[in-house]
Amino acid sequence: MQLPEQQASRSGHKGFLPGRSGNPRGRLSAAQRHALVLAKAHELAQPIGGFGKLNSIEQELLMRAADLLQLKPRVYEQRVRRDNLVSRILRDALRRHQSNQKGSDLGSLLGAARG
Repeated sequence: MQLPEQQASRSGHKGFLPGRSGNPRGRLSAAQRHALVLAKAHELAQPIGGFGKLNSIEQELLMRAADLLQLKPRVYEQRVRRDNLVSRILRDALRRHQSNQKGSDLGSLLGAARG
């Protein structure tokens, strides 16, 4: 049961009109979407040292990660999958560009394990 003031405020509201979008600005154009993805990729590359420091494969991976972050999956499971994938891409890119620390290569790790 609705209160009288609720009924009065909803009386003129009929939802979206037929043939009219709920988003008056419409979808983003391909150029606008690409600009957003590129800006996000540059933002993601800042901790690594910048987008220009990356090789072409890493740039493409970061572009893909930025593109995935633009998506808004409706199902929670898909959101988790997207976030995990982006996390792995960023983790791997960061590992490749970290300064060489003791124990970071396979030989030193095996040597440390053997004693």
